[in-house]
Parts: sequence; structure tokens; C-alpha cells
Amino acid sequence: MRIAVRDLGPSVRRVAVKRSTKIPNYLPIGIFLAVVLATILYSASFWGCAPQTTVKKEISEERSKAIEDSLRKVKEFEIAKYWSLGYEYYKNKSYLDAKRYFLKLLKMDPQLKYAKKFHYRDIFARLATCYIQENKPDSTEWAYRTGLKFFPDNAYLHASLGYILRGKGQLDEAIKHYEKAVALRPEEKDYLTILADLYVRTERFDQAIQTYNKYLKLNPSDRKIQEILAGLYRSTGREEEEIQQKEAILAQHPDDLELMLELGKIYHNRNENEKAVAMLQRLLEKDPQNTEALEYLGKAYMDLEQYNKAIMTYKKIIQIEPQNARIFCNIASAYRMKKNFRIAKNFVRKALSIDPKFGLAFITMAQIYETSAEDCINKKNGKIGFDDKLVYEKAYFEYQKAAEDPQWCNLASKRMEALKALLPTPEDRFFHKGKKTPTSDCYKWMF
Repeated sequence: MRIAVRDLGPSVRRVAVKRSTKIPNYLPIGIFLAVVLATILYSASFWGCAPQTTVKKEISEERSKAIEDSLRKVKEFEIAKYWSLGYEYYKNKSYLDAKRYFLKLLKMDPQLKYAKKFHYRDIFARLATCYIQENKPDSTEWAYRTGLKFFPDNAYLHASLGYILRGKGQLDEAIKHYEKAVALRPEEKDYLTILADLYVRTERFDQAIQTYNKYLKLNPSDRKIQEILAGLYRSTGREEEEIQQKEAILAQHPDDLELMLELGKIYHNRNENEKAVAMLQRLLEKDPQNTEALEYLGKAYMDLEQYNKAIMTYKKIIQIEPQNARIFCNIASAYRMKKNFRIAKNFVRKALSIDPKFGLAFITMAQIYETSAEDCINKKNGKIGFDDKLVYEKAYFEYQKAAEDPQWCNLASKRMEALKALLPTPEDRFFHKGKKTPTSDCYKWMF
């Protein structure tokens, strides 16, 4: 209930009025004090509480970081433990136990963030070895492929995966991985030889040759690879390079008689008979009883038209192998070329005494008759007479005998066909009735 001043008594009103007139003198001080007090309280509220919140926040971040560090250290400890245990089992060839720890490690560190720190960048190679020991080819392949996702420049993983693929017959993909392995480790000899072999198996012969040559630059004394390379040159028709390769082998193995013989044959077949003679003589200096070398030496002399040397060489073989009918035929051929037809015929008879059905002996005799006829015809300025035709007929009959030997049948048949036009005709026989042998002085050697 509010009481107005006017409602008070006179004495009271005077007091009231008197007091009311003093209040305005103190009002500014009160207001000022109130404002100061409010400011102090507000400041206390603002500046006193804020630092406590910041401290709590800082403590929370430090605690969180400490927890994270602790968890990381625990994880690192576990990873290091798994790798250490796995590697120890691996070294001791306990592959099943090693695999178990390797897989635990990969589960804990699937992105291999700690691989470099704890030195297990080769974990997939070791894991693959574990699978190999368990005879699990699919798992082995998985290990190599997964390893390459993380380490695409790992030559060992490329080569190992290539080896698996080669075994599965996936040669083109295997080649890609071995090519990568060689690019990463060009001096790894095994990678080169396997890659070269893959090239051969896929008929990439030029690449195979290049790869084998790279290998030989690293290991020039590898006889096996040298011979493979020489064979590749031969199969691709690069005979000059084949010879160079074989000569290089011989330079490293100067006592290799078999290689000397091989080169001697090659030179003879290429009609490089001077080189053939030199190579075969080199061989015979070390092995004078080598009848195969002697025979090829005799052939080389024949091609060089050095018939006396050929005869001497063949006779050395007869001293070693007196029952060699083929060599008697060769001697006969040498005397034929010397136009000593009678002596040539005698050596054919020696061959037939050893083997009466020897087709080569009959062919050699036929050739003696043919050569004699040609010689006599040339002496008559190319005019063919009845005696000449009778001699060709003798050659024809010899070829008939040779045709009974399967080994010489084809050659004999071809020569018989070639001689048909030179045989006596019915008309010739009509005009030379009863004449069956040549009577010309040119053919006296026959009788």
C-alpha cells in the first residue's frame, strides 16, 4: 500500500519533505558504486572462468595424443614381434609357423606403412616361399602378385612370378615379367638365360639371340650358352655367325677335337675347302687315327682336285679300317678323276668283295663307265658312236644293281632315267648285229 506525503500529518510531512530533499545529493555516488561493482563482477566472471576452460582443453589434447602414442607403440610392438617371430621361424625352415605370423602382420598392417621401418619389404617373397613349401601354387602366385602391387620395381618378385607363369604355360605374360626383371637387374645372369629361353619357345629368335649375347658379355666362358647361340644361328640361317661363334668356342677350348671336326665339316659343306683342310689337319695332329677326320680331309682334297693327296688320305683309313667298303669306293672315285679307270675298277672290286650288295660300289662303277665314255667322246670332238652307247649301257646296268640297295635306290633311279637317251636303239643294234662290247682302243682298260 502506497502512502502519499499529503496523507501524513504536518509534523511528519515536514520530516518527509526534509529527507526527500537530501536524497538527490547521494544518488550519483550510489549509481557509480553500483556500476563499478557490476563491472568488477562481470570482469571476474569473464576473466576468471575462461582460463580454467582453456587448461582443461589443453589437458584433453595432451591426454589424447598420449593415448594415441601409446596405441601406436603397442601396434608397432605387435608388428615388430610378428615380423621377428615369423622371420625366426622362416630362418629355421618352420614355414607353417612363419606363414602364420606373416599373415598376422599383414592383417595388422595391410598397407605396409611400417614395412620400411621394420625392414619387412620382402615379406611377400618370404610368404611365397612358405606357400611353395606347402605346394600351394595358387597362393604362391597370389603372394607374388600382391607383392608387386606394393613394390612394382622389385626384380625378384617379377622374376618369381614369371617363373610361376612359365610353368603354367602362360609364356607371353611370363616374358613381360622377365623383361621387367632384366630391366631392373640387367646383370642378373639367370634372368637373362630364362628370358632367352622363353623367346626361343615363342619363336622370337632374334630377341633370343640378342639376350644370349647380353649374357655372354657377362659370362663369356659359358660353353653351354655359346653352343645354344651357335645352334640358333644355324637354325635361323645365319651360318657366318654360327661359324664365328664356334670359332670363339674353339679359341677358349683349343683341344676340343669334336669341335674341330664339326668346323671342318662345315667348311667342307660350304666349299671352303682350304679352311676345311687346315682345320682337319689341326685335328689330325692331335689324333692321327681319327678316321672321320681323315675321310672329310680326303673329300676336301677331292673338291680341290688334289686327287693324289685324297688317295693318300683314304689309304690311311684303310690301314686303320681294312674292311671299310665305302673308303675303297672313295679311292676308286679319286682314280676315276685321274682317268686311271682300270685302277679305279680294281678298287670297286675290293669294295664288292667286302659287301657284294653295296649300292655305292655299283654307283661308283657306273660313274667310272660314264666318265670313260665322256672322255672318249671328247676325244672324237663330241661324236657319239655305238661303242660309247655300249659303255653307257654298262653304266645303266650298274645303276640297276645299285637300285636294289634301298639306301642308294633314288640316286640310281635318277641316273638310269638320265641315261636312257644315250643307250643303243633298235636301229643301232640292227646295224651292229652281234656286237655287245666296245672294241675301241679308248676302252681297252675294261679288259
